[in-house]
Amino acid sequence: MNKENLMILRILNTVSDAVLVVLAMLLAYLFRFLVLNGQETMPFLFYVRSGILISLLYLLLFAAVGLYDSLRNAQLMQVTRKIGFLSLICCAVLSTYYFVISSVHVSRWLLVFFYLFSTAALAGKRLLLYRILYSMRMQGRNLKPVILVGSGDCAREYLNALRDMPWLGYQVLGNVGSKPVSADVPYLGTISVLDSLLRNTEAEDIVAAPDLDEFSEMPAIMALSDKHGLKFSLIPYFAPYIPAQPQIDQIGSLPLINLRRVPLDNIVNGLVKRLFDIVGSLLLIVLTSPLMLLGAVGTLLTLGRPILFRQVRIGHQRKPFTMLKFRSMRQPKPEDASGWSQFDRDRLTRFGAFLRKTSIDELPQLFNVLSGSMSLVGPRPELPKYVDQFRETVPLYMLKHQVRPGITGLAQVKGYRGDTSIEERIRLDIRYIENWSLLMDLKILFLTLFHFMDNGEKAHVESECKKSSSR
Repeated sequence: MNKENLMILRILNTVSDAVLVVLAMLLAYLFRFLVLNGQETMPFLFYVRSGILISLLYLLLFAAVGLYDSLRNAQLMQVTRKIGFLSLICCAVLSTYYFVISSVHVSRWLLVFFYLFSTAALAGKRLLLYRILYSMRMQGRNLKPVILVGSGDCAREYLNALRDMPWLGYQVLGNVGSKPVSADVPYLGTISVLDSLLRNTEAEDIVAAPDLDEFSEMPAIMALSDKHGLKFSLIPYFAPYIPAQPQIDQIGSLPLINLRRVPLDNIVNGLVKRLFDIVGSLLLIVLTSPLMLLGAVGTLLTLGRPILFRQVRIGHQRKPFTMLKFRSMRQPKPEDASGWSQFDRDRLTRFGAFLRKTSIDELPQLFNVLSGSMSLVGPRPELPKYVDQFRETVPLYMLKHQVRPGITGLAQVKGYRGDTSIEERIRLDIRYIENWSLLMDLKILFLTLFHFMDNGEKAHVESECKKSSSR
């Protein structure tokens, strides 16, 4: 899409938002006073003026957070969350305005309906627009031409990503660098030809993915980008070490990239997750109390006391804690040694197998969540001996301890539980830690409902020993 068409699209996008906000106000008026037969205390034109005035605030806030920028790389879920939050701000401002001008007779229900209708309309319009652009790009239209500069590994990964996601609509005209990076993309020469190349190109963007030995050319590449008025994007050679949403601080005039950003380090995020854990664990304790009673009685009858199996695991900030489970195995013989996920059928009782199959044996961990040693969602905690082993052999393993361990987690709902790839589990744990959101927790808990029966043969079997017998 050329710059003229992009400008037209932005204008249409802005004007249509204003129209939708006013229509949402009118629809809220009709729904409140005609459909629900509410008592009308303010004239119709009052609400029309309110819709027009508040639409200006919508446009200002939307422009401030970039909602009128290109939708090419937009993530619809993030866009929808922004719209919902900004709509809430606008409604709060409108309520404050009514209070200031002493319009006490304004319908509060109308404001609620206005929030719902405006949010749905603005988000729905963007979904429709995204689908239209998606269809066009899949047909080879609305493509953005770019020049790829550099010959590093990240340049190849960039091309592979574009090949896997054609709906983004990027067209790589060619590659400039010390060597070709792909047979699918024309090699246009070394960086020395870039100036003359840009004079006769239709490219709108330059994407630089230099190798380490090409990084010294970056000032010249950026200068040429500015000279020809092109947008410049950089994929640094250390991109594999940068999280999806890095936190950038500043020391003097230097940017400082925090490569291990943890959203839960934010005090508000941490408080929200902790409150969610407290309320959620209390609710689940009440709802699952019949199952826990069944587990306790069945364990007492088949194995006797103690009912609970207590085991030391490594938790938040590498601190040990005692994790609770219902016992499912008989005490080991002195000559037995526990291994990594070796299923000891002789020690596992029939009722214990049922507890493991249904994951009822994990329910006492809700009390760990309530006490604060665990969370409903997070990386699964491990035995101290395995932590000592994996910290030496598995890259990034210890990063999982930056948050509270969970009863369930992203790795578990993706199928990585029990005797599965520890490297893949850690990769998913780190993705969860770096991209945490309350919505992600809710999604994982929902998906856990469909995975709780998959706990039999894959279960991680621990040696259930009393402290006295383990000494």
